[in-house]
Amino acid sequence: MKKTTFYNSMKRKSVLFFAMTFIFSMSFAQNSYTIKFQDETIDIPENISTFQWSQMPESSKLEEGYYGWVQFYETPTQDIQNAFKSRNLELINYIPQKTYLFYFPETTSVSFLAQSGVRGIIGVPGTVKLSTALQNPPYEDYAIDGSNILVTLQHYKNVNTQYVINELAAKQISVVEQYDNSNNLLLSIPNNCLTDLSNLPFVKWVELITAPSIKDDTRGRSLHRSSNLDTQTTAGRNYTGEGIGVLVRDDGRVGPHIDFEGRLTNLTGVTGQSHGDGVAGIMSGAGNLNPDNRGMAAGATTYAVNYIASFLDSLTLGLINDGDVQITNSSYSNGCNDGYTTVTQTVDTQTKDIPTLLHVFSAGNSNGSNCGYGAGSQWGNITGGHKQGKNVIATANVFFDGSLVTSSSRGPAHDGRIKPDISANGQNQISTNENNTYQTFGGTSGAAPGIAGVSAQLYQAYGELNGGDFPQSALIKATLMNTANEAGNIGPDYKFGYGIVNGLRAAQLIEDGRYLSDDISQGEANTHTINVPAGTTQVRFMTYWSDTPAAPSANPALVNDLDMVVTDPASGAHLPYILDPTPNATTLDLPATNGVDRLNNVEQVVINNPAAGAYDVDISGFNVPFGPQEYFIVYEIITENLTLTYPNGGESFTPFGAQSLHWDAINTTEDFDLEYSTDNGTTWSAITTVAGTVTNYAWSVPNEVGSQVKVRITSGAFQDESDDVFHIARYPAVLQYDMVCPTEATVSWNAIDDAESYDVYTLGEKYMEVITTTTTEEAIIPITDVNEPIWFAVVAKNATEGWASRRSIAKLHAGGLLNCNLGLEESVLSEGIVLYPNPASDQVMVSTKNNAFETLNVSIINSLGQKLFTNTFTNVSGTNPIAVDVSSYATGMYFMTIESDGVATTKKLVVQ
Repeated sequence: MKKTTFYNSMKRKSVLFFAMTFIFSMSFAQNSYTIKFQDETIDIPENISTFQWSQMPESSKLEEGYYGWVQFYETPTQDIQNAFKSRNLELINYIPQKTYLFYFPETTSVSFLAQSGVRGIIGVPGTVKLSTALQNPPYEDYAIDGSNILVTLQHYKNVNTQYVINELAAKQISVVEQYDNSNNLLLSIPNNCLTDLSNLPFVKWVELITAPSIKDDTRGRSLHRSSNLDTQTTAGRNYTGEGIGVLVRDDGRVGPHIDFEGRLTNLTGVTGQSHGDGVAGIMSGAGNLNPDNRGMAAGATTYAVNYIASFLDSLTLGLINDGDVQITNSSYSNGCNDGYTTVTQTVDTQTKDIPTLLHVFSAGNSNGSNCGYGAGSQWGNITGGHKQGKNVIATANVFFDGSLVTSSSRGPAHDGRIKPDISANGQNQISTNENNTYQTFGGTSGAAPGIAGVSAQLYQAYGELNGGDFPQSALIKATLMNTANEAGNIGPDYKFGYGIVNGLRAAQLIEDGRYLSDDISQGEANTHTINVPAGTTQVRFMTYWSDTPAAPSANPALVNDLDMVVTDPASGAHLPYILDPTPNATTLDLPATNGVDRLNNVEQVVINNPAAGAYDVDISGFNVPFGPQEYFIVYEIITENLTLTYPNGGESFTPFGAQSLHWDAINTTEDFDLEYSTDNGTTWSAITTVAGTVTNYAWSVPNEVGSQVKVRITSGAFQDESDDVFHIARYPAVLQYDMVCPTEATVSWNAIDDAESYDVYTLGEKYMEVITTTTTEEAIIPITDVNEPIWFAVVAKNATEGWASRRSIAKLHAGGLLNCNLGLEESVLSEGIVLYPNPASDQVMVSTKNNAFETLNVSIINSLGQKLFTNTFTNVSGTNPIAVDVSSYATGMYFMTIESDGVATTKKLVVQ
């Protein structure tokens, strides 16, 4: 992605900023070179003045160089980092306290290291290569393989994997699984070889295998403001995620379901599971069957694969590496509060290597579980190492009204970082299921695809403004967090993250270009000036960077540490929100304060009722051991205290139906009065009054058909109403097929009072499309194949009064003739075919009585319209019948279609 420079942004040195940075740095600096890594305390000696390579242990030497830990007096500048690279001195991972894991050639000049600020060098102790869990048996059953232990071994990247496998085999250690293009191996090892294994020179890290995978089981669209991005009107936004690839990593095939017509690629053969169907429907269902059940990104190209905990499966890697997929969703847990694991490192690395890739995860449903953070069962129970990633999104679960679901896992992350990142509605969602049905779906499993789907809408919004380019996921994540609706405590917290997603404000930020990017190196400082207009009620500044992956088990996991300070026009300095991660239940529930952040790769400053003028956003590279580091600044300028977001114009509601009214409120204190109008705002009728802390209301739509309806909300001096009118109208609910013939079908529906016409829809390439318009309650639909399923739906309209109903639920005809008046030749075929036995259990015979046919095309379709069998038979007669095997079919009703010379007939077949 190209860097963006704005006329109101400048880069300069700030004396005030340097002074403040020095004070903060001194206040938070650690005065010791002592390293705490897992349960180990390691003091690296100040030995550079006497160091020789011969002092390194044999376990550190491999080929023509050494692995070890190198500690500097100060974090090396970018010039020193570059000098190391130019000499092939590899700084592999950053360890806290100015220390790196390194690989240096044995010819490396010690004097050069000393001149570059190196304090000391040691070999890597074998114990710090073993995870804490691995060092503390007994182990869970999932990690036991007979008398062996199942572990993940990570070898150094510059070591050939086959060499590692051969060396392990010589020590009777078997490789259970090898991953393509990865330095991770799954091993089965004897319990008594851990020490020897950790001291092998090519071994970088060993941990217990990932815990077993566990599933984290239209009100959401309006809560997320996704409906404002996908208005399905000519005047509104129409961000459907078109052109964006989304990936469902779950429990098998998705569908069949017409809500994914023409947009779904299943890359798994597993059937009969419904979890992935629920995830997919929330993320990208089109609502073809029932428009009320439309998902977030109804135009996204959707792929489905099985969930593999390593994130190194060939299907996932192929899709993200080839650019087919930009956003993945995984609503699975693997353990609880697992820390920074090899899997965490993998997902952070993938995002760092492919900047446009966004991984979205559920936070988990394990609140109530004590996962060892130290504050009891209500804190620190985010499930799975992958969710602890710095560059990914972990999603909390809220009800459609924005209240937190009790089971939703809470932070902090293992090292005190803010997790979850953001919240979305997952509970009690209606989503797709197999075979063109729907299911009630819930948990953070449903919240995560809400975020993934809104992200796809934002990807499209960015692309339309930038020549079709994809945005960096860092920009999208920052935008989502900085524009989220406040929830829970003021500022970020360990329950909701940065709040509940607000897709509309996020899209407006992208549309208005309220973002910039730059980079920074160790010890540098940048200043960006942003103008805040008069009348602003709240301004939010956020700095976010996709951080360098940490070493497994790193604590803290933050590598590159940037600082943000915002200076207002009166020279007042504003520090970002911080939370206290002390493992105490009371402390973790306290509201955010302001200070210096040493844990997170995101910092936010929020100023209420800001003075107009130029604000300096100062960014410093406090500790950038792997630079230069690119970062994004996104800023949200909110000028309205009260904004009604749903309904906002163009919607069509049904009398007596339930609709959720939503609004954004900033710096309001009084109760909210809700009203509606049926005459475009001339007169208003009261709905209700709700407390000033509420931002939504479940409205029972009145029985007043019309096209000039609006909703208004008032809080003290603040007021807002729908931007345009919406409709209240009944829709045809009783649809039927009257006749289906080889080339056309006759359909009908119940009459709607005052309707002047009806639009008739059939399923097109991807969506339900208008096929004809009629003034009666009947229509003829052209068809191309009588044996294929047919779907139709209807919208009632009154052009005089200007209203249109919502589209009806689609009606299915599974295929085959229905009440069709056959001609003479068709009658001969229909009457000349006999099925026996019928009901059948093993096979059914197809006889043509006294007639003979040169060819017969035979197909069997189930009641869901799925074709199970098709074949062509020759020289069929009464003495030469056809035998069709149905022994594998489930008990039920089927339809057998027999066609010859363009003439077809359909017979019912019962399998018992």
